[in-house]
Amino acid sequence: MFWNRMKQSVGEIYSPRTPEGKGRLITLTSGMVAAFYNVFITGIFYTGFLSMYDISITGVGIVTFIPYIASCFSLFSPRILGRYQKRKWILLGSKIYFYAMYILATTLMPLFVTDPDQRLLWFVILLFLAYGVYALFSPGFTTWFYNFYPAENDKRTRFFKYNQVFSSVLSCLMLLGSSILTDAVEGSAMQDQLILIFRYLAFLLVLLDVGLQAMAKEYPYAEVPKLQFKKVFTIPFGYRKFMLCMAVMFFWNYLNNLNNGIWNFHLLNNLGFSYTVINVVGMMGTVWLLCTVGIWQRLIHRFSWIKTFGIACVAFAPTEFLMYSLTPGDEGVWAAASMIQQICSVGFNLAYANILYLNLPKEESTA
Repeated sequence: MFWNRMKQSVGEIYSPRTPEGKGRLITLTSGMVAAFYNVFITGIFYTGFLSMYDISITGVGIVTFIPYIASCFSLFSPRILGRYQKRKWILLGSKIYFYAMYILATTLMPLFVTDPDQRLLWFVILLFLAYGVYALFSPGFTTWFYNFYPAENDKRTRFFKYNQVFSSVLSCLMLLGSSILTDAVEGSAMQDQLILIFRYLAFLLVLLDVGLQAMAKEYPYAEVPKLQFKKVFTIPFGYRKFMLCMAVMFFWNYLNNLNNGIWNFHLLNNLGFSYTVINVVGMMGTVWLLCTVGIWQRLIHRFSWIKTFGIACVAFAPTEFLMYSLTPGDEGVWAAASMIQQICSVGFNLAYANILYLNLPKEESTA
């Protein structure tokens, strides 16, 4: 009975018989492929890749911060994208460029640059060029795929839930297999080679992802008057509720990224946790997602997207104090605190996925 309802619910949202359903199916499949390749180019494997080339914890922090500096170029995005009614191939081309720089260029560069300080400098340059250019075009994906999001609140909640569940399950399986394989060759030159092979595989999957997105229909965009640069700073302030949602997203991203990158470095290099231990605990997030997503969904229906996000924040905060006291051998304490954080993260991610769109003014969506 449960599986029949599940099948009916999934079929209702992702039916390929309509352009909107097909677009949602492409969004789901693309998200799963992205979850697959992100396993190899983010998180603990990215930290391991940087550590291979003697990048210190300070260097990891610097490299991790570059995307947020380069993202400031997105302010110019409306002026560029507003010139084109047909943007699909421009957006997809920018995505290929980004990952070619982010994966291929950074993977090949250490073969030619041997000094650690020079390598750090070139990592910064390549990543800045990758993120700086992509920031001009990546907002266009939001406007393009927003047309496929269900309008009804219940249907949209299920859409976000299914996207999150399917992507997490695939990511979980990939994390487990790749971690065991990487730890099995720990201490040998093969471990480094394996991490590099994973990165090249990730780029091939990026091309598959681009191919999937290319099949999505592109709807006409709302006509946007040519924007003066200063209006990029002023137009959003005309929409108070939208700006309040942006404030929530700003503060969450700021807090969430304070230790981004260096935390995995700390676990891996300072506390001596293995790839398998780190990723198995991370993989449990998928279990808690499957077990608690229904509870968080009911909380959203009862309270609202923003209030549910706040509930998750309040429950999450105390666990950070446990993290401060970790020492080598404290895998159990870390696993317990991580479990609570993962349960809260289900609520975070489900509610956060819609905060951008809650009060997004359709007539100014490109800006």
